[in-house]
Amino acid sequence: MHNAFNILPVLRQLPVRIESAAAYSDRLLLGTSSGALLVYRATESGGDKPPQLTLLETKKAFSRRSIERLSVIKEAGVLVCLADGLVTLYDLHTLSNATPLANTKSANVLAVHTAVDHIDGIPTLVSKLAVHAKRKVVVLEWRDAEFYKTFEYSAADKIIAMQFASPNLLALATAREFLTLQLPRGQWDDLFPADTASLRTVAGVALGGASGAATAAAAADSSSGGGGPQTASNTPAPSTSGGGGGGGMWGSWAIGLAGSANEAKATIARMPGEKLLLCHEDIGVFINSAGKLCHREYTEPIVFARAPTEITYTSSYAIAVSQEPSGSSSAPASGDSRRPQARFNVEVRNIATQALVQSLHLSEEPPTGIINGSGGKQVWAIGPHTVWRLMPVPIQQQVEEVLSAGQYDEAISLVAQSDSILESEKQELTIKIRWLRARWLFRDQAKYEEALNEFTDLDATPTEAIALCPERIAGDLAEDDESDVGSVGDNDDNDDGKGADAPETEDAGTNNASPPATPPTKKRLKPKQVIWKEALYALMRYLTEHRRVLQRAITENRREQEYVVRVLFQDEDDDEVKVYSEKAGRSRSSTVDDDSLPHVRLKRLAFSLERMGIPVAAMAQVVDTTLLKVYLECSPGLLGPLLRVKNHCDVEQSEGLLLEHKRYSELVDLYHGKGLFRNALQLLQSQGKSSESGLLHGSYPVVRYLLRLPAEQFELVLEYVKWPIQIGIKREQSQADNDGASGSDSSTDSEDWPSPSSIVSMVFADDRPAAEQFPRLRVAAFLRQMSSKLAIQYLTYVFDSWDDQTPALHDDMAASYLDLLTSGSTDNADYDKDLRSKLQRFLRTSKFYSPEKALARLPESELFEERALVLSRLGRHDYALNLLVFGVANLALAEQYCVDNVVEHPAVFVLLLGILVSKPPADAIDREADMIRSGLLSVSETDKHETEAQIETVRQKLHWQYAGHLLSVHHQNIPAADALGILPLDMDFSSDILKYLRSQLCALDQGMRSTNIVQNLRVGADQQARRQLSRVESSYVIITDTRTCPQCLKRIGSGTAFAVIPPSPTATSKGGSAGHTVVHYSCWQRHKPASKSASKDASNVNSNGDAESNGSEDDDDNDGTATLATFALAVAGTAFAAGAEPSHAVKGKAMNSAAAPAAAAAPEARTVTVTTTVNGAGVNQASFAAAALAGALAFASYI
Repeated sequence: MHNAFNILPVLRQLPVRIESAAAYSDRLLLGTSSGALLVYRATESGGDKPPQLTLLETKKAFSRRSIERLSVIKEAGVLVCLADGLVTLYDLHTLSNATPLANTKSANVLAVHTAVDHIDGIPTLVSKLAVHAKRKVVVLEWRDAEFYKTFEYSAADKIIAMQFASPNLLALATAREFLTLQLPRGQWDDLFPADTASLRTVAGVALGGASGAATAAAAADSSSGGGGPQTASNTPAPSTSGGGGGGGMWGSWAIGLAGSANEAKATIARMPGEKLLLCHEDIGVFINSAGKLCHREYTEPIVFARAPTEITYTSSYAIAVSQEPSGSSSAPASGDSRRPQARFNVEVRNIATQALVQSLHLSEEPPTGIINGSGGKQVWAIGPHTVWRLMPVPIQQQVEEVLSAGQYDEAISLVAQSDSILESEKQELTIKIRWLRARWLFRDQAKYEEALNEFTDLDATPTEAIALCPERIAGDLAEDDESDVGSVGDNDDNDDGKGADAPETEDAGTNNASPPATPPTKKRLKPKQVIWKEALYALMRYLTEHRRVLQRAITENRREQEYVVRVLFQDEDDDEVKVYSEKAGRSRSSTVDDDSLPHVRLKRLAFSLERMGIPVAAMAQVVDTTLLKVYLECSPGLLGPLLRVKNHCDVEQSEGLLLEHKRYSELVDLYHGKGLFRNALQLLQSQGKSSESGLLHGSYPVVRYLLRLPAEQFELVLEYVKWPIQIGIKREQSQADNDGASGSDSSTDSEDWPSPSSIVSMVFADDRPAAEQFPRLRVAAFLRQMSSKLAIQYLTYVFDSWDDQTPALHDDMAASYLDLLTSGSTDNADYDKDLRSKLQRFLRTSKFYSPEKALARLPESELFEERALVLSRLGRHDYALNLLVFGVANLALAEQYCVDNVVEHPAVFVLLLGILVSKPPADAIDREADMIRSGLLSVSETDKHETEAQIETVRQKLHWQYAGHLLSVHHQNIPAADALGILPLDMDFSSDILKYLRSQLCALDQGMRSTNIVQNLRVGADQQARRQLSRVESSYVIITDTRTCPQCLKRIGSGTAFAVIPPSPTATSKGGSAGHTVVHYSCWQRHKPASKSASKDASNVNSNGDAESNGSEDDDDNDGTATLATFALAVAGTAFAAGAEPSHAVKGKAMNSAAAPAAAAAPEARTVTVTTTVNGAGVNQASFAAAALAGALAFASYI
């Protein structure tokens, strides 16, 4: 409750009794019981002072009896007077020219209405007067201040109240029901059902439920504002019986209006916004201009403290006057002897919220009526001998008073309904009050979701909601409780000691009002008393949703986000007031501050709301950091999803909070998201060394994090991968020592401590883009420093997966193998054998390593097979074979060496044959002799190998025997000329040598036969080409200056394209040019013959003017035998004849006949030259083959 009006007496102790009143403009008309009419002029005094009333005129004989009702139709200039059951019309300005309405005898109620109505599409000012008299309703109508017509409608029941809902709808009330009358049709409609007796109980249940709760609330408000509890005298008692009825709660209420005729009292009053208030006893409902219930705007019926006798309105309030129960002023309420029962004569309620605003008891005498003038701007309370004026309290003061009581919904409704506030200011005030209401809901009512939704609707900055949280969440944004605005019990403006909810306004000059009640005590929930868990969950959802908004702004590359920011008005005592620049979004103040976030204090309405742009990055930092704090408090499991994605958390604050709560994994995610990779690795390494770090114990977390680093952080990867690898190598060495002592073999790879090979596979030898982009030379060099085995593992993956052909990497591979083999780090023979096998395969297959560097790294006294492979890359096959034959003493390996290199070096078998039949060089490493001496190599068991001569004999037998094997198996790679010159004369002629000679003879014979075939084919081709050339030369035409085209009969001149058409197959002409037809090329195209044979026989004309024809394809000399030579000859002839022009009609120029033979000479010359060259080559090859074959046969015969 608050003070909406100050009621002040303006007329006191009149000698006559006032029965009726009317007001318009500055006039106040009073009708007395004696029939006199008093006319006053009201002069406004300004401020809170009441107006001065001046008596202008007294019409003593205005009526013969008491004036029961006065109404004014100002637009028509008519004063309506109801006296002695008759309605009389007077001139409003002169109060004369009385016009009694004879058809209104026995009138008891009337209503007037003026509005603009569109009649036939023309706006017309229509005024209407409705009078109920003798079970009929009489309606008089004025149009544009001129009387128009009278209408009469019959009424079934007696009308006790009546008001216009619209120009064409009249709402009426009887003792038992509400009705509507449609004008001018005269249709009656039941507004509410009228089954009174059977449904009274249902109405009681409705009132005891929803409406009863409202009644109880109203009674509580009345009690708190004015003393003891009040009970409406005619309120039906609640019933326990159930029931139903049409219209739901409203329908049940409407039915409950019924009762005995003596008890029923209905009132219909006009309300703002073309609405009517239909009131029965102490309960009222609103209907609109169409006669429909206002369900959406008013969900509950309005319940008065006592049944009103008259109701009027202002823009915001419904004001009711009620009769005081007899004896209530002196008799105390039953059961309460401390204070008398309150007497409320004037009751003020908010139309929108229906809440009780003010209850007034006039001590001099109870009011009997209440009227308003100037459209609700003037409210007069009328008593028997006193007139009061209800002076409205300034709306700003009302809003402040309501806010001080924490009634924010009430304040919003006041601002929305007030007609003394400009529309431009209403929105601003409403937003401010909603702002305070949101804060109040959060801090005082624990309605966190509703409060945060309100902040969202207001486009408030998230810092507004964050600042309402405790300091551990809000940080520097946290607000002190003492500075909170709109707190319950904050009544700083009540300096006179009177509470904001003062129940009564004392009548001027009297002291008999009831003592003020003690303001209600409402316990304000301090932050520590609120269940902050619920608040944090609500804040978490709010910040998460707002985070999406900011993320959208970042995606759209917006630098600023629009917010509504509250800014304090600058006071004289303030040293600094922070506001925002709308352009830059930075704070400006008397002291320079780089804080780009709002951080202001609010006190009631002493602030402004400004829409301004705030940097998105700054706001995102606050939102994400606060969200992290909220997660730490109520949902730690959500920290990971927040920090693993791109976020804007403040690193310094977040780092301290996460360390405080020992959330090391989430701190690593924070570091990673901010690009602080070194900090993350330092934390992981320190936690890995600690035995109490839980999931981060061991080197595996470090390795796993290294996989997340981009290629640009290669230096950091090398720096921090060293520790896991070193730990792994030490664990391998320790495990190897233990396995050696126990004789077992186990793996050192574990869940927390991966082995070095596993680390290399994860960090470097992986298909991640970053691993592929690492500088491989540096990786290989780093791993070689740690372990050559790791370098081999890495380089193997590089070559196999990425097909890297960098020579330096291949050199590193060879060097790593050699380092392992020469270091003697292992005593495992099987491992060394496998390692050498891998090295040999690498040296054999890789084409990109540097053989010179590999040869320089090879030791002199071992690894001869590897040295031989390197020498083969250098082309030094004699040295390689010497090593394999004498150093390795493995002839099969030497043979395989030749097989591998014969493609690139065909003479390699000849080199091996020469080495086998020769003695070892003086500087050769001769391990073969040692093996023969030790008996590991021998031909038979009877061989002696004691002296050097015996050793050489055994060696000779072994080598000559293997030489025969080479000649027999690889005869195709050992030419006879080279072999026969190398083999010693005293060498035994074995079966292997015989097999070799036979194969060589067969190869020579096959070569000679092939040469003869090729020679014969080319001779036949030459002959066929000559015959074709002869036919071409014999076919020509001569173009003369007089030759004409038979198609167009025009001359075929020089430079004209022409075509030669050969004679038809039936022609008998032979030789020369007889039978050939020469036409223009264009004519030939137009008259091209459809016959396929004719188009094939068309001849070309070369550039010199000779026409050539293909002639017949049949060969006269061909005997018809289909042989290979004939086919080859035809093909060759076609090829050699390709120099001739194609046999299709083409464009050309005319030439003389003398040039025709010369044009055909070129193909023949070319043919002869080619044939001679081919034949010459064939003869030379045949001669060489014959000589070699003859020598071989002679040698075989000799043997």
